[in-house]
Amino acid sequence: MHVRVPRRGRSSTAVLAFLVSTTLIHAQDALAPSSPTRPDLKVGGFVNGSDERAAFTKDELIVRFRSEVDPEFLRHVGEVLGFELADRGRNGAFEVLRVPAELVDVWATWLAAQPEVELVERNALCHTTAAPNDPLYAPYQWNFLNRGALSNGRVSNHGVQAEAAWPTSTGSSVVVAVVDTGVAYETYGGFAQAPDLAGRSFVSPYNAITGTTHANDDNGHGTHVAGTIGQSTNNGLGVAGIAYGCSIMPVKVLNSAGSGSHAQIANGITWAADHGAKVINLSLGGSTGSTTLSNAITYAWGRGVVICAATGNTGRSGVSYPARYTNCIAVGATRFDGNRSGYSTYGTGIDVVAPGGDTSVDQNGDGYGDGILQQTFATGAPTTFSYYFFQGTSMATPHVAAIAALVIAHRPTYTNTQVRSAIESSCQDRGSAGYDTRYGNGLVDAAAALTR
Repeated sequence: MHVRVPRRGRSSTAVLAFLVSTTLIHAQDALAPSSPTRPDLKVGGFVNGSDERAAFTKDELIVRFRSEVDPEFLRHVGEVLGFELADRGRNGAFEVLRVPAELVDVWATWLAAQPEVELVERNALCHTTAAPNDPLYAPYQWNFLNRGALSNGRVSNHGVQAEAAWPTSTGSSVVVAVVDTGVAYETYGGFAQAPDLAGRSFVSPYNAITGTTHANDDNGHGTHVAGTIGQSTNNGLGVAGIAYGCSIMPVKVLNSAGSGSHAQIANGITWAADHGAKVINLSLGGSTGSTTLSNAITYAWGRGVVICAATGNTGRSGVSYPARYTNCIAVGATRFDGNRSGYSTYGTGIDVVAPGGDTSVDQNGDGYGDGILQQTFATGAPTTFSYYFFQGTSMATPHVAAIAALVIAHRPTYTNTQVRSAIESSCQDRGSAGYDTRYGNGLVDAAAALTR
């Protein structure tokens, strides 16, 4: 049995008469279970050549009056003043008023100032924190997991905490440029869209090799990289992406062999900066710098772009270019146990590390080498797709680019300097205490970056 407890104060008529007699300020015055059989996943050979959820309903306020009000009379008053009674609390605990979305703050301020109003607040939202339903996510994408989560029954402490970040941000509306071998983003000519990229948003594609707007992947590398950034997620297929609410800009600067000139790469970077990219992923590198490449990086940085680049896969000291440039976040690679992958280039200039995998070991015991799993194709077969474990700083870098997209979506006023600081200041320390030249600032943490 429900018992209504009367509140102290004046009658409903008195409360609402007060409201009607008051003039309002106008606007110009605010994953799923593991597969039962071992899937046909493939180990690739790459080792590098790098929906924002609403916090509140848009137009609702929760209001508690000091005196009990009659809902029918409140509806009538709403017709006069311009609000709607959208819902009520059980036992008259509160009222939910729907107001014009563009005036929600004005209404909140005005109501809070009225003596008959005890409480007014925005109607906040909560979201599920369940893992994605992509069937290969839980058993194989250890690189996304939260600390303490199980990967094939073994504790994973060195993923990027993507699950913990998703209730806050999915990278919605942020454009991430994948400057690479292209992306399997469209069915065109002899190319096909990767099935697990269906439904994703692709914007302003560009082929710096041919000068056209068809940036189709003829190698497979760029498609794998794009998947880690923004693979279709919660679609019941394959694997997940970290910033799955972002838009991907495919920019082809490397040929079918995975090579490209500084001129092509510089043109690709400049195109991305001029066409709305907020993040550029450069899973590429070389031993030599150039003024042309340096100028392109400087230009993009000056346009407010966050630039993430792979340190290289020499296994020695000496960060590659363009990662060595100051305006790039230089990304090294770690494996399942959080240690530096043996191939990962280190040295002065490295900024952070992220999971890049190590296909020579199976530390989580899932029957596959511990690579980074995404959908792509074998070189020369851009219409036949499978799921491949790749390793490399190329695979590590898109984790960081995706986290940058999460931060930008969550903190849209942040400059690229602030986004970079959020990422680097929130890392899980690895190696020697503090910054060191093998792990930089440490292993990136998506959830922690969103709190900076």
